[in-house]
Amino acid sequence: MTTKKSIIAAAISGAIAFAALSAAWTAGATASFNRPPAAPTAVATVDLVAVLEGLSEKAVLEQRLEQSLADRQVQLQDIVDKIKTAQADLQTLKEGTPEYREKVRLVLEYQGLAQTRRDVLQRIIAFEKGDMLRQIHAKIESAVTRISERDGYDVVLLDDSNFPLPKEAADRDIERAILTRTIVYRHGSVDITSQVINQMNNEFGG
Repeated sequence: MTTKKSIIAAAISGAIAFAALSAAWTAGATASFNRPPAAPTAVATVDLVAVLEGLSEKAVLEQRLEQSLADRQVQLQDIVDKIKTAQADLQTLKEGTPEYREKVRLVLEYQGLAQTRRDVLQRIIAFEKGDMLRQIHAKIESAVTRISERDGYDVVLLDDSNFPLPKEAADRDIERAILTRTIVYRHGSVDITSQVINQMNNEFGG
């Protein structure tokens, strides 16, 4: 049977437990409130697409690549001309003769050589373009680093806020394009794109 003393004891025990929980919560809250605030982080953004489009060095290197391509195209055109000449010779030869068969063999040989040179040419140009972009990107990183150290930026983010969403694409592709963006909004004051372009162009021009 419950007695008056047992009721009083239970009430006292509950009050003590509640007081202990309250003290623990208060201590934790006080500790979190007393935690010093994090130091502000200076953030900047850079539009790498705009940087690449605005670099004088990239335009010069692309012109050199075009000239290199034109020079190699001359070598390829020489084989193409030989194919045309051999095909024209076939028209003057009688089918089935040794001369005709030899000319057919020569045409096939030239065609195979021309295709090989086309493939090699495409790989060479792709490699040279990739090497050019790799070198330019390294210089962009260097310029961004020096600007950040000079102006006190802690983090520089790739600004992809101007990248257009794909048109006439499936909903999953649109959703993926949206969710993979790193920048939703940025104020113009934190954009260092023009600084990077100007610094790199000045250094290249010098």
